[in-house]
Amino acid sequence: MTCVDQSPANKDRLICIYPAYLNNKKTIAEGRQIPIDKAGENPTATEIQDVCLAVGLNVHIEKNKIYSRLES
Repeated sequence: MTCVDQSPANKDRLICIYPAYLNNKKTIAEGRQIPIDKAGENPTATEIQDVCLAVGLNVHIEKNKIYSRLES
């Protein structure tokens, strides 16, 4: 079963969240995926991990990975 076929509530479903998706300093063109008033200021992968763990999600951080829209 692919991730698309799985329910969003399924805790085993793989969802990739880059900090840019939640960053209120980014524009939509730069990768922000949520409204500015719901976003945080420069969230880190560790902060996102802590929130996900607090709500009971399985979390895996891939070290040394960057968002493709970031300059290298």
